[in-house]
Amino acid sequence: MKLISILLKQSVLPMLTCTLLLFCQRASAQQTIRKKFQGTITNSESIPLQGVTVSIKEGTGTITDASGSFTIEGNEGTSITISSVGYESKVVILKGNNPLKIRLEQAYKNLNDVVVVGYGTVKKKDLTGSVAVVNVSDAKKNVSYDVAKMLQGQAAGISVHGSGEPGGYVQIKIRGTTTFGNNGPLFVIDGVPVDAPYDFSPNDIESIQVLKDASAAAIYGSRAATGVIIITTKKGKQGPVKVNFSSYYGTQEIAKKIPVTDRLGYQKIVSAAELNAGLTLAPANDPTNPSFVSSINTDWQKEALKKGVIQDHNVNLSGGSEYVTYNASLGYFNQTGTQTGPQKYDRYTLNSSVQGKKGPFSFGIKAAYTQSHKGNYGATNGHAVFGGTVTSMLTAIPTMPVYDDTRLGGYGGSDQVKNRAISANVVGINNLVNDYSDRNRMLANAWGELEIVKNLKYKLNVSFDRTDYKNFHYEPKFDMGYYYLNNMYYMYQQYGHTNTSLIENTLTYQLQAGKHKIDFLGGMTYQEDKNEWMSATATDTSDLNFKTFGAVANANAKGVTSWLGTATMFSLLGRANYNYDDRYLLTFNFRRDGSSKFSPYNRYGNFAGFAAAWNITNEKIFHLPSFISSMKLRGGYGMLGNQTALGYYDYQSYINNATNYLFNNSLATGATTVSVADPSLKWESTTTSNVAIDMGILQEKLTFTVEYFNRVSKDIITAIPIPYSVGSFPQTLTTNAASLKNTGMEFTVNYRNNAGAFNYNISANAYTLKNKVLKLGGTNNPVYGAGSKTEVGREVGELYGFVTEGLFQNANDVSKHATQNQSGGIAPGDVKYKDNTGDGTITDADRAYLGSTIPKFYYGLNFSASYKNFDLSFFWQGNAGNKVYNGVYAALMAGQYGNSHVDELRFWTASNTNTNVPRPLINDINNGKFSDRFVESGSYVKLQNAQIGYSIPDSKLSRTKVIRSFRMYVSGLNLLTISKYKGYDPDFISDGLFNRGYDYGSFPNPRTVMVGVQLGL
Repeated sequence: MKLISILLKQSVLPMLTCTLLLFCQRASAQQTIRKKFQGTITNSESIPLQGVTVSIKEGTGTITDASGSFTIEGNEGTSITISSVGYESKVVILKGNNPLKIRLEQAYKNLNDVVVVGYGTVKKKDLTGSVAVVNVSDAKKNVSYDVAKMLQGQAAGISVHGSGEPGGYVQIKIRGTTTFGNNGPLFVIDGVPVDAPYDFSPNDIESIQVLKDASAAAIYGSRAATGVIIITTKKGKQGPVKVNFSSYYGTQEIAKKIPVTDRLGYQKIVSAAELNAGLTLAPANDPTNPSFVSSINTDWQKEALKKGVIQDHNVNLSGGSEYVTYNASLGYFNQTGTQTGPQKYDRYTLNSSVQGKKGPFSFGIKAAYTQSHKGNYGATNGHAVFGGTVTSMLTAIPTMPVYDDTRLGGYGGSDQVKNRAISANVVGINNLVNDYSDRNRMLANAWGELEIVKNLKYKLNVSFDRTDYKNFHYEPKFDMGYYYLNNMYYMYQQYGHTNTSLIENTLTYQLQAGKHKIDFLGGMTYQEDKNEWMSATATDTSDLNFKTFGAVANANAKGVTSWLGTATMFSLLGRANYNYDDRYLLTFNFRRDGSSKFSPYNRYGNFAGFAAAWNITNEKIFHLPSFISSMKLRGGYGMLGNQTALGYYDYQSYINNATNYLFNNSLATGATTVSVADPSLKWESTTTSNVAIDMGILQEKLTFTVEYFNRVSKDIITAIPIPYSVGSFPQTLTTNAASLKNTGMEFTVNYRNNAGAFNYNISANAYTLKNKVLKLGGTNNPVYGAGSKTEVGREVGELYGFVTEGLFQNANDVSKHATQNQSGGIAPGDVKYKDNTGDGTITDADRAYLGSTIPKFYYGLNFSASYKNFDLSFFWQGNAGNKVYNGVYAALMAGQYGNSHVDELRFWTASNTNTNVPRPLINDINNGKFSDRFVESGSYVKLQNAQIGYSIPDSKLSRTKVIRSFRMYVSGLNLLTISKYKGYDPDFISDGLFNRGYDYGSFPNPRTVMVGVQLGL
């Protein structure tokens, strides 16, 4: 892998590009022959087409006459573009002396495109369930190491949020929150269910389908309640060997800078806060003190932020014969961080597959291997980095230096007496603390299918998915000032592995009798999941030489712990598709799952889905207007199960059998319950219903879909509080207690057309989402989070806090208002809160709802166009209608010893009363309450991607006899954000379920500028 890394990282890209351009220039200089070419253009039924545009890249064009004929003059080997409204464009090479015979296919042939669904495929026109087909070429322009991140804004009903952290977590949900556990969808790669796709290269993807309702996803049973994303990777095709190389390299940087105070502003605010609290000035901020700091003015954003690098290189080899085809790829991805330090994410991927067919037998083998290394941002074991490295960077005081040779470790820090500030040096922490995660993952599957008799097929599929991982953390001794002082070496190391084994047996049968077509599927599956890990820690005053536990001589300084768990699932499944005359379509799915995570009494769950569709276009009792090329009305209903909120053994109670108790005035050995469990735990269930209309107009130039969905999740597994007297730890009981409802509308529209050589495509999607809590278990008591409240009849995780009414302006204003608590007493300049209860005292009971954290509207817009050899595309994405709590801004407006936002300089004084910024006060307990002061709109619009490319003409490449295609492009990501949000990025990860919409330092998504090439041989 080291050799691969060197070859890919070095000058492969510039050398290849320069050599190719020189070669092409030499080829283009050769003598060409210019003459007239004739041809005829027909449709798929051999009917001549009049008015078809024939354009040549080196000159003007022409159109066909009534007989479909045309004449055009050009060079031998030149390519011409054939285009006509309602037909697929085609590129033809001019060569030879014989007249050209060209046939165009109707544009709406994509209705016959095959869509992958669970355990099979179906033509797009025959779909009955809610299935979104993602445009993979558009999605891949959102470059990311994670397939999930690429799906942001690409399909209606999907919400995606990520961060700029290399290798960081990506949050993805389909049609809202349906459980209090993991809301991420099930991913299925080439028929193999996987937990997440981030280990696999997006370059290998051929197609992506999203199953959103029960009628489509019920075939996956208990794992489909949160939706299913089916990924099909590239396969070999019959023909000579083809080599494809793709590569891009880009730089990344944070596009926005938060305006924080410099040394003078910081000292002004802190001094005012100390005086307001009756304190003396900190020596470092007192101009009359010898320790006054005047020579240090650190801009921590300038010092801690840097340009990062993102690059990806992939080589693909494919080909095959009539009986066997193959495909193999090798890839390397690298992304470095935008915050100073060694943090990065590296990944090597290898993917290979072989498919074959001989007579009634067909087979396939796939093997994928990934090796990745993720360098994590620094966090110390015994010294919290408050708010994470982003917030700590912003609140770091400007009077603290970045480097200090007099301190252990060489980095600057704050002093308890001199500065009085607990201030994290994130540059020092990121460089001194060594924290990383290594993963090695192998996914292998093999299948064989035998056609026993005509149309009756048996298929055996086996797969094995194993991940070995290592998590490592090491801290040396260091002195970075007050609080950040480490007198001990510390090391933590964890080794573990997870593996999933799956075996599936399925039978399919197709029956056709006249206008009746029926497809049957039946199957049986068995899955086993294992998870095992062991971790160790060491803390010592002497250096942990070579970072090994063997170097720790003191046995008492070391500790070891481990865990092992196994879960199994047995399933029966079935599906029937009925098609009458391509007019009436019916689908029925069924699955019965049995999971070891439930007690034997509730181990099995039955899940089914039903859908129907009416192809109105094919109806014979009436005829639609000619401009309507397709129209289908469809609807579905079904139930899905879920168990993601469960651990391996949550239905079992734990008993400590080594507990002493008093018996006859002496201690006796006994046993006691450590944790109480509910043995009657059962499956969560999600019932979905939806109705939609799909329509195509003007021979599918314009297509759109409108769909309504309703999802109700019942028996949601969650922890409810129980009395302390029960003696259980924790004081909660995991049981089926809650119910949620999500409803919404989805809209998808696509328009494509051409004007001569200019072709363009516009696709847009949008959806609305409304969430409602129907039940919370027990007595339906509300669930309070950190600044949130969830109660029956409202949404999950709504912001909840105090409502402000301005600032107290004088003593009379204070005396007339309800009583509020403040260190030293309420005074003019403090925040005034609304007395919602009217009892004359501000307490937690006066809190109110401050806004919904769930966007009401999500949308995405893709535009792509091409003219001759140039192509252009851009992608906009956003959401609207939600509120977020800006915890970063709250920290910067605290008026304490940390640094502040420049807005804090407008703080209230007797001579500055026309302001909404309260007086700063050390040890404040009033002004910083969770309130609407820091609630902002989470709406935003982003230009997520813009790209322009150039492809070298086929006429030039054909002369090389080697190069099949070559394209160069320049791309920009996260180029523009339209938002009123005062933080770095309104698109941040925040899904604590009950604690939502809370930004306290999510890594901002960087702006990226990159160049790339795509080469085919």
